[in-house]
Amino acid sequence: MDPVYAFYKIARFMWKHHISFMAFFFRGLMRVIFACDIPYKTQIGTGTVFPHHALGIVIHQDAVIGKNCIIEQNVTIGGRSGFATLPKIGNNIMVGAGASIIGPVIIGDNVQIGAGAVVVHDIPDNCVVIGVPAKIIKKDGVKI
Repeated sequence: MDPVYAFYKIARFMWKHHISFMAFFFRGLMRVIFACDIPYKTQIGTGTVFPHHALGIVIHQDAVIGKNCIIEQNVTIGGRSGFATLPKIGNNIMVGAGASIIGPVIIGDNVQIGAGAVVVHDIPDNCVVIGVPAKIIKKDGVKI
């Protein structure tokens, strides 16, 4: 099991069982040891992996991440000024290094987000997106 995910699961367990001080403590440990901010309130599905020990990852506490995702280093998943809702990421997603997913975005299943991409619009299932702002370059295995 990914050590960052293990720390997250411990912190989330503590929070769910109303041991908030310990949850806060484990979140702080993650910041110091792994240089990332993954709140215990964030919903993260099983099998999610943070390569490079989640170096530089920042995730908003109200974001939702599906199962079996790969989130590379320096990724930001969070809010955007003027919008109350936050990203909802599907299952089997690969987010490249330095990508940002911001605002009221829904990302479908089986999506690949390229390194450095900035996702500000919804992405349907089975797509590959790159660029700033992110644009779909492949859908269902066919180049667009």
